[in-house]
Amino acid sequence: MVALLDVWVGARYCAKILRRESTPRLATWLIFEIGVVMSLVTYFASRDHSVLKAALNLTDALVVTSVIAALLIEQRGVTIRFTRNELLCLVISLITLVAWAITRTAWIGFVGFQVVMITAYLPTIEHLWDVKRGAAPEPVEAWSVNAVAALIGVVIDGTGRHDYVAMLYPLRAFLLCLMVVGLVVRWRAKQKGLVG
Repeated sequence: MVALLDVWVGARYCAKILRRESTPRLATWLIFEIGVVMSLVTYFASRDHSVLKAALNLTDALVVTSVIAALLIEQRGVTIRFTRNELLCLVISLITLVAWAITRTAWIGFVGFQVVMITAYLPTIEHLWDVKRGAAPEPVEAWSVNAVAALIGVVIDGTGRHDYVAMLYPLRAFLLCLMVVGLVVRWRAKQKGLVG
């Protein structure tokens, strides 16, 4: 069910990009792709894996790849430029990926994945903080649905099997999605002249 919601939100997000109703940062989605690949490879390398259990991870891969494709289609013919901070975030993510690929240890994989996924949000957060006018920088409904889905994951992990390590994934996603939602709301208020 959540995997279908993931695909639906991703499709709407891509449509907003292609209609130029949203201007997300490519760096964020490239870093998400690194994180999703790390997660998928780590999961399928484990002994206890199945496509059904990995459904959300697989749909994440589909959505992230689709968002990157939509961004590249929308920006075709334009030189893609990254800010200094975006380049730094990309380098940090690649170093983390290489460290994990070399060591193949579970804790480096887990910590590395968390580092990559936190780093992925930074270009979007920076962009939302600095953006002045123009098309909406991010669709608030997509990030809101992601925040709610992550919160459901926190509640399930916290009340069910009490797997606190597993709970870190949705907790991180919830807090960072909530931050993005707050910054989009702040941007909208600035557009209406409600915030200075």
